[in-house]
This record gives sequence, C-alpha cells and structure tokens, in this order.
Amino acid sequence: METVEQKPGRYRFTGHERVLHNVSAPDALPGVLSLLGYSRVFIVCSRSIHTKTSFIDQLKARLGDQIVGLTDDVGEHSPLSNVLKAARAARDARADVLLSVGGGSVMDMCKAMQLCISEGAYDRESMLALQFVLSEDGTEMLTTSHAPAAIRQIAIPTTLATSEWTPVSTPVDDETRLKARFVVPDGSPQAILYDPVLLQQTPTRLLMSTGIRGLDHAINTACSSATHPFASLLAEKAIQLYMQNLPKLRDTRQRDPFTQCQLATWYTGMGQMSVPHGFSHWMVHIAGPYGGIAHSDAACVLMLAQAKWLEGTATLQHDRLRAALGQPGRPFHDILRDLLVELGMPTTLGDLGLTRARVESMIGPALEHPMVTRNNLRPITAEADLRAVLELAWQ
Repeated sequence: METVEQKPGRYRFTGHERVLHNVSAPDALPGVLSLLGYSRVFIVCSRSIHTKTSFIDQLKARLGDQIVGLTDDVGEHSPLSNVLKAARAARDARADVLLSVGGGSVMDMCKAMQLCISEGAYDRESMLALQFVLSEDGTEMLTTSHAPAAIRQIAIPTTLATSEWTPVSTPVDDETRLKARFVVPDGSPQAILYDPVLLQQTPTRLLMSTGIRGLDHAINTACSSATHPFASLLAEKAIQLYMQNLPKLRDTRQRDPFTQCQLATWYTGMGQMSVPHGFSHWMVHIAGPYGGIAHSDAACVLMLAQAKWLEGTATLQHDRLRAALGQPGRPFHDILRDLLVELGMPTTLGDLGLTRARVESMIGPALEHPMVTRNNLRPITAEADLRAVLELAWQ
C-alpha cells in the first residue's frame, strides 16, 4: 500500500522545568512555588475536585492568602467564553501563576488563559485571530503569538490523557461549536506534580477512558508518518505501562498502578510533540464537540478504527508494539479491542450513541480541519478515504 514519505526526525523540548513524580501535591506545592518565585496563585479546577473532594481545602490550608482567586467554571471542552471570563478574573486578581487541578479541559483552559493575558486578548475575535498555523511541510503546528509569557501554569493532573505535556490548547468556540486551535508560547506547564493519591479519587471509568486517550497519543507517536527514535522508544514503554496497569485501576487499594499510569503519561508526553500524529488524534476534535461526547470516549473508538486502517501498512511499527506487549503475531487491533472490552470502553461509533446522520454531519468539518487528512501513515486525503476509515469505526 502507498505510504507517506518518511521525513527527517526532530525532537522538540516543550519547556517544563520541574516534574515531581509520586508526591503529595499539597506537601510539595509550597516548595515549588518558592523555588519558582510565585506568591499569588489563581486556581483553576474541575467542579468535582472542588465540591466532591477535600483537595482544594488542603491547598487552602497550605497556601493561605497566597491564593488570590479560584474558578471551577471550566465546562466540557473548556468553552472559550469561560476561558475569557477566567482570564479577566486572574488579571484583576494580579495573579502571578495559574494552578490547574484537574484533567485536560482544566489544563487546556489555563493555557488559553495564559495566551489571553500575555496578548491582552480578552474577547472572542482577538483570541481566534491567534490560532496556530502549519509549518511549510504541514507536519508541525506553529504559534502566531510572539508575546512573552506574562504568566505560567503549574499543573496537578487528575487524569491520564497527557494534556500537561503540550503547549496546545483547543477550547471550543461557543458560537460555532468548533475547536479553536492555539499553540501557546511557553504554554506547557512550568512544573507538573503527579500525586497518585489524588488520582485515586478520580472516578474509575473516567480514569480508564483518559488512559486510553493517553494510549492513543503513544500509539500515534509510535506509528507516526515521521517517527523519531527517542519518541518511539518512550512511546513503546508508555504503551506497555498503559496496557499492563489500566485494568488494575479498579482496585483503588493498590497505589502502584496509579503511579505507573502517571509514569506512562510522562513517557508519552516527552515524545508526542516531536512527531506528527494521525487521524485518531485529530478526529477526536471533530467527534467530541459535534457528537456531544467526551474526547476520551471518542478516542477509544477512533484509536481502534485507525489500527484497523493501518493493518498491513504499519507492519514494522505494529510488530514492535506486538513484541513489546508479548503478543507477536496477533493483529494489533485485536490486542486493542481486548483491552477496551476488558475495561468496558466503547469500541464502535454506535456504542458512543452516535447515529449515521450525526457522523455524516462530521464529514465536512473533518475534511476542512487542517490536520485530520494530513500526516497519516496510510494516507487519508480524499472524502472516500475518510468515509472508509469511519466505516471501520462502526464495526
């Protein structure tokens, strides 16, 4: 089968200065703030963390009047209106650092808030004018903002989808329901605190589905149209850790699987920005807002469809992954399906509650998206290709 020509490798550092693994975040955070010179903290957190756990109260007890503001008004896919409102609040509070406590929507919101504050862009039109552009070869997303970062983020992740490892933010535009696309200068968190005890408080199904989204990132890295040896090595190890430990997350008495899954996000994140990702990564950005479903649930189905699409094309890559998982000779999509079934995750578009008509409405936006039809190891360039791979997602 025809494949995309392999391109020269590159590695991209994404600007993290500190990563603390297997720590108590409330205990470690004061030292990190002191080390980085921050004293006015604006917290952005999920509503569930704020109202259903004692974690924010623990931070308040530790930080006291260093906390100058808080919002839990994030919303699914972090709507741009919420971003703008929170950015104005952080500006008015004279915050010198954003602290995210939550999953991808929370961390993405902080990145977009950072862009608002750095650019002084506090309205929809000003923000949308800052969306990324593509490099000449179409493989890399480039920022259109050149303002120095006026504020940074420290992240305490509560899910496993690896948003803490990228400078990319994709809040949904309230008016069009399409994802806005920003690459934020210094947008990757300055520090990450991985707290497995906090992770254990995340609902198990959400944790497993976001782990699948992280796994999808790792697979896209290993099966990229322009692989990098370091990124592939990290991705293969991440895939092993996800596959081994995601099923163990049902037992919250065991701390180690949670720690290992956070390590998997680290391995994944260290490589994923260095290579272009394919269909399953980007189609999630269409299926999520258009289908009214969570990114991570969509990732389960699209990851599996992509593996079927690449069968016979990504043979060398799949062979390496099959060997790493101790299952040589099996179709890679069968290995993934077994994991999804074991976790109770969706495997088809029908499982997501989508109809044929709803999926049909996604065809046009997917073809117009700058990345869905680019950088696929087995090309997806025409409408017929897109329909063919989506048909695999019904099976």
